[in-house]
Amino acid sequence: MDWLTSLSAYLTPALISLIVSAGIGLIIGLEREFNTRDEPGHVGGIRTFVLVAVLGNVADWFSKNTNSGLLIAVSAGFFLLVCVAYYIQTQKGKIGLTTEVALLLTFLLGVANSKGLMQESLAVVVLMAAVLSLKDQLHGFIKQVTEEELFAFIKFIVLALLILPLLPTEPFGPDNLLVPRELGYIVVVVLSISFAGYLLLKFGSPSKGILLSAVIGGLFSSTMVAWVFASKSRERADLAHAYGSGIVLASTIMFARVFVWASIFAFPVAKELFLPLLIMLLVSLVPSWQVLRQHNKSDEATPLSPGNPLDVKNAIFFVLLYISITLLMSASRLWLTPSLTYLSGAVAGIADIDAISISTAKWAAGASGQSREAAIIILLAVMSNSLFKWLVSVFRGPVSLRKPVGLGFGLVLLVGFGWLVFWWV
Repeated sequence: MDWLTSLSAYLTPALISLIVSAGIGLIIGLEREFNTRDEPGHVGGIRTFVLVAVLGNVADWFSKNTNSGLLIAVSAGFFLLVCVAYYIQTQKGKIGLTTEVALLLTFLLGVANSKGLMQESLAVVVLMAAVLSLKDQLHGFIKQVTEEELFAFIKFIVLALLILPLLPTEPFGPDNLLVPRELGYIVVVVLSISFAGYLLLKFGSPSKGILLSAVIGGLFSSTMVAWVFASKSRERADLAHAYGSGIVLASTIMFARVFVWASIFAFPVAKELFLPLLIMLLVSLVPSWQVLRQHNKSDEATPLSPGNPLDVKNAIFFVLLYISITLLMSASRLWLTPSLTYLSGAVAGIADIDAISISTAKWAAGASGQSREAAIIILLAVMSNSLFKWLVSVFRGPVSLRKPVGLGFGLVLLVGFGWLVFWWV
C-alpha cells in the first residue's frame, strides 16, 4: 500500500481543488456541448468550460501566493470577455444568456474550489446541471402554470425564505415545548407536502387509477382518502374492492411519515418504532396487492381533485392542532397517570397522526429515558387512527368495501396489539 501513501502525499489540497475544478468544468461543458451541438458557432463547449474552471482555480491560487490583486484583474478581464462574446452572439440574432451565465458561474466555482469550498461547489454544479438539462421540461411546465399556481409559488417562497428566518427562536409554553421558528418550519413542511402533492396530481397522470390517487392522497391525509374513497365506492360499487385497497394503501404512507417525524425530532423513539411500523406497512401492502390483482380495472375511477395549490389556512389549522395536542399531552403527563396519558395519545391520534408524532417525539427528546413511553403513545395513536379510518369505511361505504378494508386494518391492529403486549411484558 506504499503507492497509496505516495499518492496521498502527492495530492496536495491545491492539486485536489484543481482536479475537482476540472471535473466541474467537464460536467457543465458536457451538458452545454450536448444541448448546443446543433447551434453553429456556440460560445462554449467541453474544452472551454474545463479551461474556465481551471482558470478560476489557478487565478485564485496565484493571487494567494503572489499579488492579491491578480484575482480581481483576471475576474474583470474574464467578465469583459464574456460580455464581448455575448455582444457578438446578439449580432447573430442570439439573445439567450444561459451559456454566458454558466461560464461566469464555472469560473467562480473554480475560485471557490481554490478557497476550500469544494462541497458547496459540487452542490452548485448539481443544481446547474439540473437546470440546464431540464430546459424543455421547465419551459413545458411554465406553459401549463396558471396565475393561481404562480401566486401560490410566490407565497410559498415568501413564507419559506423571508418570513421563516425572521421568526424568534426563544421557546415558550409548558416545559418550553413550543418554539416560533419550529412552528413556522412545520407550516413550511406542510405546505411543501401539499404543493408537491398538487403538482403530482396535475402533472403526474393520476387518472390512470385509484392506486396513484391513493398514494398521492396519502401524502396529504390518509383519513381524507378514506373519507373520499368510501363515498366513491357507493357510487361505483363494482370498484369497491379497489377503493378499499386504495384506502389501506394510502394508510401505509402514514407509517412512513410517522417514522420520518420521529427520526427528525427524536431518533431513539424512531428506533423503537422501526420494527412495528415496518411490519404494519408490509402486512397492509399484502391485501392491497391481492385486491388490485383481482380488480385491475381501477383506471376507470375518478382521481382526487388537485384542489388548492397552497392551502395556507389548512397549514395554520394544522399548527393550531399541533399546539393544542402539545398542550394536551403536556397536561396529561403532568396531571394524569401513565395509563391515562396513553389514552390521551390514542384520542389525539384520531384527529391527526403527524401532530401527535411530532409533539411526542419532541417531548421525548427533552426527557431522558422516555423513548419507550413515547413510542407506546405514538403506536397507540397510529392504531386509533387506523381504527377510525376502518370505521369511516364501514359506515360510509357499501358492504363490499368492508372485506378489503377489514383485512388490511385488521392485520395492522393485530400487529399493534401484539407489539404493545411485547413491550409491556
